[in-house]
Amino acid sequence: MEKLSPMAQGLMNRYQRAGEPAPDLMYVDRGCCRQHGATSVQILFNRWVDAGMVIRLDAWHWMHRFDAAVRTDSHPKYALFKSALSGALFAYNRADIELLVKSERAASLNKYRELQDDEVLRHYISKSILKHHVRRVTLGAQETFRVVDNAIQQLKGPDGLDDNGISLFKSAEAIDEVWAAQQKHLECIQDPPGMPMYTVVRQSTRNGIHLPFYSCIRGNNSLEGFHLHLPRMIPGMLISRTNDLYCFEWCRKLINRMTIVYI
Repeated sequence: MEKLSPMAQGLMNRYQRAGEPAPDLMYVDRGCCRQHGATSVQILFNRWVDAGMVIRLDAWHWMHRFDAAVRTDSHPKYALFKSALSGALFAYNRADIELLVKSERAASLNKYRELQDDEVLRHYISKSILKHHVRRVTLGAQETFRVVDNAIQQLKGPDGLDDNGISLFKSAEAIDEVWAAQQKHLECIQDPPGMPMYTVVRQSTRNGIHLPFYSCIRGNNSLEGFHLHLPRMIPGMLISRTNDLYCFEWCRKLINRMTIVYI
């Protein structure tokens, strides 16, 4: 973190010179929670923290910390486990779901006449469409704990075995150890109260129904577009494709340590 201090100070100084207020929220992959004293990220961006900036752990990084207890990501139950972790964190906005299902039904009244809304959603609406037209909200620390704990307990038993009887987890002790360590972040991975996580990019029309097209600012999403600009930000001539990729990867890892959300 000491080597990152000039970058952090320079970033805060540029905001100050531009007359911009401190960001409201910063997502990180580490340095978010500490029982006593300030974390390394809080020390780096102390001026912004003093101005009220909230630091949160990115949910994607939190979920992948459980991989330390997983035997292999090619295990048949791996995708089920990750889906359970995601479902323990997020729920879809009901009003957005109802509007999206309405737009799908508008394509053919007869085709969906006998189907319930959840059946239409499951079989005829893709994840890509859900991502753009339906917001997700965090469920709260207590509900997240309950669902994750239940999923782990189930997958430690017969439900976590593949056809050859091999368990998803390296051992019951391994997953229990990881789960115990990650419980301290349950509050940190929830959305801060009163902070909108989505912006409406535009209005789109689907089968005659007007739908808002959302862009999520939660976690890594706000970094992906910035990664595309990194090679152009490196001054000088490109020596070779290998060196270019090396510089890009080095910068990406440096910047990826934080995600700033300005609301």
